[in-house]
Amino acid sequence: MNKTKTTFALGTMGFLTLTNLLADSNHGDSSMIRPDSHAPIGVMGDHIHKAGEWMISVRSMSMKMEGHRAGEEKLSVDEVYDRGFTTAAIDMDMDMQMLGLMYAPSDKVTLMLMANYIQSDMTMVSEGGSSHGHSEMDMSSDMSMDMTHDEMSTTTMSHSTEGFGDTSLAALVDVFQTEAGKVHLNLGVSAPTGSVDEVMHGAFQPYGMQLGSGTWDAKLGATFVSKSYEHGSWGAQVSSTIRLEDEGSSGFSRADALEATIWSSWIASKNISIGGRLKYSAEGALEGHYNDTHNHSAPPHFTSNYGGDVLEGALSLNYVFQEGALRGNRIAIEASVPFYQQLNGVGMNREETITLGWQLAW
Repeated sequence: MNKTKTTFALGTMGFLTLTNLLADSNHGDSSMIRPDSHAPIGVMGDHIHKAGEWMISVRSMSMKMEGHRAGEEKLSVDEVYDRGFTTAAIDMDMDMQMLGLMYAPSDKVTLMLMANYIQSDMTMVSEGGSSHGHSEMDMSSDMSMDMTHDEMSTTTMSHSTEGFGDTSLAALVDVFQTEAGKVHLNLGVSAPTGSVDEVMHGAFQPYGMQLGSGTWDAKLGATFVSKSYEHGSWGAQVSSTIRLEDEGSSGFSRADALEATIWSSWIASKNISIGGRLKYSAEGALEGHYNDTHNHSAPPHFTSNYGGDVLEGALSLNYVFQEGALRGNRIAIEASVPFYQQLNGVGMNREETITLGWQLAW
């Protein structure tokens, strides 16, 4: 976590230095830049630009998972063993650094490019000498990993992956505007630039530790943004991910996914807006199966234990500089927690997600 935050801070400082070259284009405009004119930082593709405008953004997202649950029920490690597994995941942290670039060739179309870098860490535990588990579950590769034995005769195993994820390109297309607000379509494609062949000690990492989907994916959605009221605004977005290939290079594929969110922002001052958001996401279980050596001891080793339905609530803050060389720069933060989780199989229990971001349009 410290390494990730330091990288984000250094990267942000570098981008802020560039604003000295870009700020001149803003000096002549003394009008207020509304802090709520952008959605909470966790929403992607929420606004379009005027012809000729550019925007650059940097986001740092940290998501934490702890333990397992079956459907709505949280499970202890022993309860995971009782379901026939010999190993259970204790926790998983995923840190993602995202770089976004937007350009509007016309008032009707804004192009958006998004690349990301992912670091994931997972800790698993198995009970030494435990009689739990089915005989067909293969622990040979697990036992070759780095392990430490504590006084309770349990064994802990650490997994980690790091690298670039998938890259997406989208067109945000203005559809119509009404007295209530405006609507645009989010039409994109995701390229499988993230690795799905991450291995450790000769065996594939758990499916959730892979860096990409392994397939070309279509990203389709629509966004509504209300007109700007005196004290705030609101918006809504529905998006879907449709897999365009049956499987990736390592033999599995992710399922189609749906996401819907609604948010509201209140202007607290000329610089600050405070927002609240609800987000619902649904995704099916993974399909296919690894085509080479992999483990069958813990829930994350099985494709049926991925996906499900999650409802989250989030609070956010946007800060925009109104004057000086940093005029137009936005700094934002959003923190979300799940209200409801209905997971497929024995999935990993999701905890908090925190997103930090910086944006600049010119």
